[in-house]
Amino acid sequence: MVGFKVSTSLYPLRLTAFTKSDVELRIEIENGTDEPHWTECVVEVPDVLTLVPDKDVRKGKIRIGIISPGEILSGKCKIYSTARTYPELFVLKVTAFGYSRDGAISIREEKKIDLRCERMS
Repeated sequence: MVGFKVSTSLYPLRLTAFTKSDVELRIEIENGTDEPHWTECVVEVPDVLTLVPDKDVRKGKIRIGIISPGEILSGKCKIYSTARTYPELFVLKVTAFGYSRDGAISIREEKKIDLRCERMS
């Protein structure tokens, strides 16, 4: 394996429509290279979701840390629905960046995640 292996999980599995609710997005990165990398992820959400409970924030950065060869590290963030979040299958975008010793981006992996939002009766 060369590069990063990016795995994600959501808990709980879905948001509630037309009300404030949240899920936790967990990002796990495995370094499949033979060099250590400083690692961070950029998380992007659609317009009707937010990364901050009381503001409209569509893009955020999670610092994962320095990952040695063969090591796995993880980070997490919350994703919030609002009163204007409708029932839908939303696509989240996670981009993992690995920086080499000189500070240049040497690895870039992108992953899309489906997040379901449902109306609760």
